[in-house]
Amino acid sequence: MLSSSLWRTSTFRLSTLFGVVYALGIALLLALIYYQTAGYLTQRVDHALEREADILRRSGPDTILRRFREEGARDPLNSFGLFSITGERVAGDTPHLPRGLLLDGRPRDLAGDAHTTPRRALAERTPWGEILVVERDTSQLIELRRIIINALLGSGAVIASLGLVSAIALSIRPLRRIRAMQAATEAIISGDFAARLPMDGGQDELDQLARLVNGMVDEVERLLVQARTVGESVAHELRTPLTRLRAMLDHACQALVDDPPRRRLLEQCVTEVDALLVRFRALLRIAAVEARSRQVGIEPVSLSSIVDQVAELYLPLAGERDIRLEVFSERGILIRADGELLFEALSNLTDNALKFAPVGGRVQLSLVRGPQGPVLEVSDNGPGIPESERSLVTKRFFRGRWGDKVSGHGLGLSLVAAVADLHRFELSFHDAAPGAAVRLLCRDRLVV
Repeated sequence: MLSSSLWRTSTFRLSTLFGVVYALGIALLLALIYYQTAGYLTQRVDHALEREADILRRSGPDTILRRFREEGARDPLNSFGLFSITGERVAGDTPHLPRGLLLDGRPRDLAGDAHTTPRRALAERTPWGEILVVERDTSQLIELRRIIINALLGSGAVIASLGLVSAIALSIRPLRRIRAMQAATEAIISGDFAARLPMDGGQDELDQLARLVNGMVDEVERLLVQARTVGESVAHELRTPLTRLRAMLDHACQALVDDPPRRRLLEQCVTEVDALLVRFRALLRIAAVEARSRQVGIEPVSLSSIVDQVAELYLPLAGERDIRLEVFSERGILIRADGELLFEALSNLTDNALKFAPVGGRVQLSLVRGPQGPVLEVSDNGPGIPESERSLVTKRFFRGRWGDKVSGHGLGLSLVAAVADLHRFELSFHDAAPGAAVRLLCRDRLVV
């Protein structure tokens, strides 16, 4: 995991790029040294061969054998040969005329074998018609070339290794800081607005980024707290006057026993006030769930027990509406969750399904083990949720296409969404063909 992360860091890439460029520079420098040195030494050998050949050619047939002995004694790396027009050796220590050597007086490389060493030689005709061959042992030159090439490869490997080690060493610290920033960012995404991106005071680009993000989170937290406080304050402030208003309307209803029309009007007013109070209570409940810490009330709970409690609660209501309530629940599934909130969310889903299921219809409450975690599902055979509305049904006060046909305030699914977000569950809506299916995936909460 760490190695794959290192490859993606800009510090590692820049350090590696610098190391590669530096290694290429050193390689080019050594290659230049190699070609310059090898070329210079080859030129020295060629010059020596041409000089020896010129001296021998001007010596004449009478003194060339003496010059062979003198030059061979002076420089043992040189060897000479004199051959007839037909290629037979006349004199010198070169045993035979080298095959393929042109008689143009230009030095050429001769490959060595098991019995001879690598040589550089030239051949030309003497003024009296014979063939003169001058050779020089180039073993030292070839060894020097090999040393330079090995130095080139070795230094390149060392530089590449040092560059890779330096890139890793320089990338570890920024990578650790990125990991810490990632953890803080995930905490903020999860709703912990007290978390902030760490800074080490170095004033580098990561610190500058962290400072900007922390400032943005501060402002977002301030706006959220302000919006939440305003909504809660309005709900709290209006709930008391509405309660008093309901009491006064109810008292007025009791006083108008002899005036049925006005009494019915006041009863309608009481009903509307009750609806407002229910909405305010639901809003305050949603706000309380959203403001709740993710660790408060989290403990191992039995999902099958919660399913059984919800089914027992709504079985009489389903019987009154002539709706068949079916329960399929796997046993022994424990998760870490707030059991009270989970019961409330499942109750809201079941209540919604009973509202939309037709008379004589069916509502199914199921709990199964999924590949990603336990799955709670509530489905019905009602009108269903149009695909265009599935992203909107968790919005507060959204009623949808069929909302006017049933009672409610459009806050039940908002509470379910708040509970799912608190637990990091996945809430999704599907087509039950006919009807709707609402699934709650309890991801990463399974207690083994």
